[in-house]
Amino acid sequence: MANLYALILAGGASARFWPLSGDEHPKYLLRVGEHTLLETAWMRALCCTDESSVFLVTGSLQAHLIPEALPGLPRANLVVEPARRDTAAAIALGVKHIGAQDPQAWVLVLPADQIIEPVDALAAGVRRALATPDAEAAIHVFGIHPTRAEAGFGYIQPGNELAPGVCEVQSFKEKPGVEQARSYVENGWLWNSGCFLFRADTFNHELSTHLPEHSRRLKPAQPDAVADYDGLEKISIDYGLIEKASSMRVITLAAEFDDIGTWDALLKRMPVDANQAINIGGSNNRSTGAQVAVVGESNLLVVVNNGKVLVMKQGSGHDVKKIDLD
Repeated sequence: MANLYALILAGGASARFWPLSGDEHPKYLLRVGEHTLLETAWMRALCCTDESSVFLVTGSLQAHLIPEALPGLPRANLVVEPARRDTAAAIALGVKHIGAQDPQAWVLVLPADQIIEPVDALAAGVRRALATPDAEAAIHVFGIHPTRAEAGFGYIQPGNELAPGVCEVQSFKEKPGVEQARSYVENGWLWNSGCFLFRADTFNHELSTHLPEHSRRLKPAQPDAVADYDGLEKISIDYGLIEKASSMRVITLAAEFDDIGTWDALLKRMPVDANQAINIGGSNNRSTGAQVAVVGESNLLVVVNNGKVLVMKQGSGHDVKKIDLD
């Protein structure tokens, strides 16, 4: 795919994965099956373009982890954020670096903490998007048919069909309640994968319209000059730009999707032999990091790491981020 660059997002505090969270144990280095989440994102990128066209954005406190975790990534393609300012700033910074190298670049944004299977499903969606008339004027999101009413995912309401599997976007909804999610599933809404495809100049135009400070401070012609990056508004790309863009399209993927955003999501994919819990008078208790005996309770997850212990009722993963030890 000529002029196509992949931009992997690998940052964040991973607060929902305490006590393994933090800059030394980012979520994207968790192993799911044979590979880490970051490695699967890398393989996804290589289905679409070659190694020299893959960039990665991460924070300054995690940058030292990337060369060992992803040895195939060219060192020059590692983009380091001076501060953590959420996904709008991270993507804008990455697009700035790519645009300085190739002003006509197409950019595929890939979060490093999700499952999309098979690994080449996204590449098929990218080809479909690029083959649609006037693709260069649109920002594309990738949707997946839901298999359950998941309150913690984003949803996309498809509009008019432009080509097989390609529709206009009618509306977005981020993390609805359970009842609302159930309604969306019943009415044909799609899960939002969080992956985006756009031409760099189209993104920069939308950025200047909806996030002018990001646009002003992150200029494509100056890839190493970032004025007051830590003063940028901390806002996600979804709220800051995607939900406001003038031309949005959704590409439906034939894929399995999961956002590994909580211990509950990871637990579903942990192999049976990782279960070190001894169940006495209860059942379905799980543990990792140490052998743990659970007496008289069921459906607990116990995580032990460096003297820190999490005891969590399964299904409560979203509340782990509320832990404040300061």
